[in-house]
Amino acid sequence: MRALPLLPLLFLPYAVAFKFLAYSPRFASSHVNFIAKLADSLVERGHEVVILSPIMDRSVKMGSTNASIISLPICSNCDRFERIMNDVLVSKLWTYKNMFDLFEGMEESLNAWTNRCNETLHYPGLIERLRNEKFDVAFGESANSCFVGLVHLLGIEKYALTDSVAINDLSYSFSHTPTNLAYVPGFMGGSEVMSFTQRFSNVLMYTMGKLTRQWSLKPFRQLFQVFDENFPDIEELSALNSLYFVNSEPLLDFPKITSARVIDIGGIVVSNGAKSLNETWSSILDLRPRSILISFGSFAKSHLMPELYKKNIREVIKKFPDVTFIWKYEKPEHKISEGVDNLIETTWMPQNDLINDPRLSAFITHCGQGSTSEASYAGIPLLVIPIAIDQLRNAEQIKRNGLGVALNRDDLATAEPLEKAIKEILDNPVYSEKAKSVRKMLLERPFTMKEIFVRNMEFLALHGPLRQLDHYGRHLSFAQYYLLDIITVSLFVVLSIIVILFFVSRRIFRAVFSLVKQKAD
Repeated sequence: MRALPLLPLLFLPYAVAFKFLAYSPRFASSHVNFIAKLADSLVERGHEVVILSPIMDRSVKMGSTNASIISLPICSNCDRFERIMNDVLVSKLWTYKNMFDLFEGMEESLNAWTNRCNETLHYPGLIERLRNEKFDVAFGESANSCFVGLVHLLGIEKYALTDSVAINDLSYSFSHTPTNLAYVPGFMGGSEVMSFTQRFSNVLMYTMGKLTRQWSLKPFRQLFQVFDENFPDIEELSALNSLYFVNSEPLLDFPKITSARVIDIGGIVVSNGAKSLNETWSSILDLRPRSILISFGSFAKSHLMPELYKKNIREVIKKFPDVTFIWKYEKPEHKISEGVDNLIETTWMPQNDLINDPRLSAFITHCGQGSTSEASYAGIPLLVIPIAIDQLRNAEQIKRNGLGVALNRDDLATAEPLEKAIKEILDNPVYSEKAKSVRKMLLERPFTMKEIFVRNMEFLALHGPLRQLDHYGRHLSFAQYYLLDIITVSLFVVLSIIVILFFVSRRIFRAVFSLVKQKAD
């Protein structure tokens, strides 16, 4: 009984409320929602979270969060960024020929990001206000160079990097793990069994990413040197992160070599439980024996796809009269469902609730990280049509795990591939069985992704910065890291021995031959 008063001490470390700063520029819904979900996970645990949210795109809303929000007005030249995102990038997603077509406006975009950072740092009273908050830990996305400079300026030594996408080509710059380029595909997709051409493409994209990263850092270096000419290098500050949370699901992602500070939290954005459908949506699923959901996300808008693609999708839908198709389509004035009895069009849908309903048969998606995670946890078969960037890699994961069928975007130019894929996903039970098996595995894992994130952030607040996890390998040169110096010296020694043995053997042979010849004479 004497030990009972000490019992509360066992829980003392986790009874302390910490204060966290989250940096979340408002530029894309999926990224903003990811940070908001992380913030809410900490708030639910009893911690205080403040989200600093400078606006880059006025069409992107903050979304639902229980954290406190400091919202900064849109920057002076962010209208250019909005134009690039909405008029250039989004409009090209359905028609680009190669990844270079999407790079238009990169310099303008970088200028907008740099200016956004500059106006954030000089916003009246902001830096002083944030310093007075005495934050324990900060976190923000890895690709945002302003974040690490800001936290250093605020004197926050404990900080973590996050990524709303799976670990990718650029992630190696922040995690300093081996690149695994020979068997782990990058953003351009491809399976783990790669041909020479695919491996070459993997190396090329990785190299381009590294060069682009260095190019993009230059204006941020100049920006922070205004505060202090001896301001630490942005690349070094990024490398000093204590923890690095990536939106990867290790049970589904390609196996890779990693390090202790890289922590997978894939699926953390998935809601804990789906709500029951209201009468309207429930009645739609009751219309026919089977139902299929079609959504290409908030970025690859359906109304922007080529008319030929829309025509073929409509024609294929007509060939499945016993299936109700629900298509998220942004422009009702296009009347995309007109003349197609089994097509329901909608500008919005309760996606997570729908894919968790047992009456839904399959999900046709662009294979974004959020949709892929939701579908995996729901146990629904997928027909994936990746459009760009990480979606290509995600589609390969789906194929690798047997969770569905994949088509290329340009396969929609004819009706036959889509019709064949829908038949396969509906008539072959192996996809549904595998999807349910994976769902069971994900739900029965020892720890939830939310627990993993929150406990590690609490540990960082208590014991950080975690310099113990910063391995020395990142300081080595290319030759040292890949042991090229050792290999070169070893080859030289081996070749030298071979040459010496050759000449010694030749001299011995000649001496013996000469002796034999003398005796013969």
